[in-house]
Amino acid sequence: MVKIRTVEALDDAISAEIAWRKQELSTTLKLVQQSKGPAQTANLRSGVVILYAHWEGWVKAVAQLYIRYVNTQALPYDQLSTAFLGTALKTKMSEIDEANTPMVHNNFASFIQEKLSDRAKLSEDLVRTESNLSSRVFFAVLDRIGLEKRDKYILRANMIDHDLVHQRNTIAHGEHLELGVGDFRTLRNDTLDLLGLFTDDVRNAASTGRHLAVPTPQV
Repeated sequence: MVKIRTVEALDDAISAEIAWRKQELSTTLKLVQQSKGPAQTANLRSGVVILYAHWEGWVKAVAQLYIRYVNTQALPYDQLSTAFLGTALKTKMSEIDEANTPMVHNNFASFIQEKLSDRAKLSEDLVRTESNLSSRVFFAVLDRIGLEKRDKYILRANMIDHDLVHQRNTIAHGEHLELGVGDFRTLRNDTLDLLGLFTDDVRNAASTGRHLAVPTPQV
């Protein structure tokens, strides 16, 4: 796994991750627009599934890249923001979730008391989309990496849950769905708008040090 040592490297990694996704979504829209009749209906159904796949995959991948960047900084626990300290502690707690012996719990208590100056260890696996990235799950991802729940995210919760997640599930379960080209185009644009905002928020968070207990002052 390639380490991400600088904000510039994070920007490059994010750009590479989202470039192929944008290209595939552009191709999907072209296929819908250039087809007619039953072929267009099939392309619309496929388009919704692909759009959802990139909604989930994009959010998960960009969030994980951000965690990798923070992890590469080799920061001690006590220099992390509340969100990232919570993420780091969750990594530690996962090790004792099923432990029944008092010594394991005592060791964790000792860690809290004595080792917060040690290098933090973060797991990218803590970004979970549950294969169903609803607004609730998306907001949990924002909390996990310390991003603000913007009004625009909240106002689009119904779009995420009904127009994207529910319609994708309807198609994935083999059910009929009435969907027009205009509906799909609007859904695609709205989803890309949200993904663009999320990506900008991650980039800004990294550049301003929002992962730190004391963020980097903006000039």
